[in-house]
Amino acid sequence: RSGVAGRFHWTKIPAGIYELRVSKGALVAPALDGLILDPGAKRAFGVQLVPGWTVAGQVIDVQTGRPIADAEITGAAGGLGLHTRRARSDGRGRFELVGVMGDEQSLYFEADGYVAAGPLRQGSSDPAMTVRLGRASTIEGRVVDARGMPVEAALVRAFGEGQLRGAVLGTTESLGVTSGPVPPISAGTSGALAYVSQVETGRNGRFRLTNLRPGAYRIVASHDDFARAESERLQLRAGAARSDIELVVSPGAELAGRVVDERGDGLEGIPVELRDGPEHLPRMSVTATDGSFSFGGVRGEVSVTALPYDLPPVREDVAMGEDALVTVEIALSSTLYTLRGRVVDERGFGVGGALISISSKSARTPVRRSAKSDADGTFSVPALPEPPFALEAAHPAFSSTKIDSIDRIEDIRVVMSAGVTLLGEVLDDWTNEGLPGVRVRLEGPAQLESKTRGDGTFVIRQAATGIYEVSFSHPDFETQTQRVVLEPPRYVDQPQELDRVRLQPGGSIEGQVLDAYSEPVPTAEVTWGDPPLWHRASRSDTDGRFVLRGVPAGSVWIWARHPAAGEDSSDSPIVVRPIENSTGTFIRLPESVTE
Repeated sequence: RSGVAGRFHWTKIPAGIYELRVSKGALVAPALDGLILDPGAKRAFGVQLVPGWTVAGQVIDVQTGRPIADAEITGAAGGLGLHTRRARSDGRGRFELVGVMGDEQSLYFEADGYVAAGPLRQGSSDPAMTVRLGRASTIEGRVVDARGMPVEAALVRAFGEGQLRGAVLGTTESLGVTSGPVPPISAGTSGALAYVSQVETGRNGRFRLTNLRPGAYRIVASHDDFARAESERLQLRAGAARSDIELVVSPGAELAGRVVDERGDGLEGIPVELRDGPEHLPRMSVTATDGSFSFGGVRGEVSVTALPYDLPPVREDVAMGEDALVTVEIALSSTLYTLRGRVVDERGFGVGGALISISSKSARTPVRRSAKSDADGTFSVPALPEPPFALEAAHPAFSSTKIDSIDRIEDIRVVMSAGVTLLGEVLDDWTNEGLPGVRVRLEGPAQLESKTRGDGTFVIRQAATGIYEVSFSHPDFETQTQRVVLEPPRYVDQPQELDRVRLQPGGSIEGQVLDAYSEPVPTAEVTWGDPPLWHRASRSDTDGRFVLRGVPAGSVWIWARHPAAGEDSSDSPIVVRPIENSTGTFIRLPESVTE
């Protein structure tokens, strides 16, 4: 803490890169990022404290809407994310974090009996937030072998399927289902799995997974002596408990191998990674003195990768088949290559400070290396396997450049075009005021996006020249799209300004998704349109309720779909008026959500 005169003094600080933050109550100072302290160095600072902004909101139960008292709220800011502020919600679930500096905070929420949530983003110009926490769910069961005997020390992992929401961010008036920030655990809608939690079985083979969000799960059990076992799809409601899960593991084959050098001699202490699918976590081993390694309980098609510390990794794909033992040899090459070249602008002048990233195009040697170009644009990237390579170049003043395939290692010429800075402003067409929080997305030679600030203005930097489709979307307004041509600037810092954009306010629709037996359907996708605009979909909450915002005025059909309950539309079109809320919409899906 500073003394009476406001001075502070630190001694014996290890050399390194630091972030310095100073605060007292609601008074804060801008962070000093990237502070480099060399050995023996002395640094002095003058810091002025100014009033910060306040993050305020309320934490409530997503099902009952009742406030949650004594929830812990943690706000993190800064490039390193180490500066935190904490608060607890009062009896009405309300909280405040004062003295916040910067444009945005990352917020984390914890409460007894509820699923932890975060990070949720809150900007200085955003209104007070309402965070809805869902009751935590539980899955219990046991792992047994083919004879029904319990398997001890099996690792049981839960993988979330679809979009599992732990908290929903919305206004006080909303039902809490938005198309806003992506929740902490999300696997999208493609059926991919996202790792959630893990436990180890006891002597009786039993396991218990807690603090789970409502939604769909698959449970996977693994053991060094057995092949993986996977449950059927499990649907959890908020606060529910499943205790009837039994996973039967079967014996798998042994995958044994050696990591050798170019002469065939075994290499000791080389990490080896085994993967049996992108949705599963890898298994690791380390080679013995003779270079050998072994994995038990392996089935199907797998990849095994040697990860030496000073050489590029080498990967081999293996099909296990029906054999009890499968062997593989991974040969490491000590022959390394250095890729050399020069980065230039469109006039042929060298570009210094460009970040060059090189990736091997061979699946057998998955390696990526980076370097920066010198003042004259020259660069060299050492310790590479043999070609071909892919190259990416990035620089703050230029648009990014890619070369998909490079077959040589000398005289690589990388041409970077001056990046275009695009400026613009988005207005609410009804109030004629700047509209904050509009998502501005460019799609064309590159894909870039930004958000409008509190006054409705936005900036997109380092865009490559060319023809783009630019879209403007906001949860409460109709989306607008237009074509724009980004032309080469006459000088590096010359911006290009877009004509003022006006967005029409949309209406909102509230309703509920039910299955064939009138049971609420959680995590269903809900959208509008004919055909349905699934890219604008929201998710139903644990009671099947949904809110669609920014729906264009007029008569629209409402659609819902769910992996188990199926897909269907509303019985009739819904009339939508700007800024008005249409309620009482029900969508009945053709199947049961629990089957």
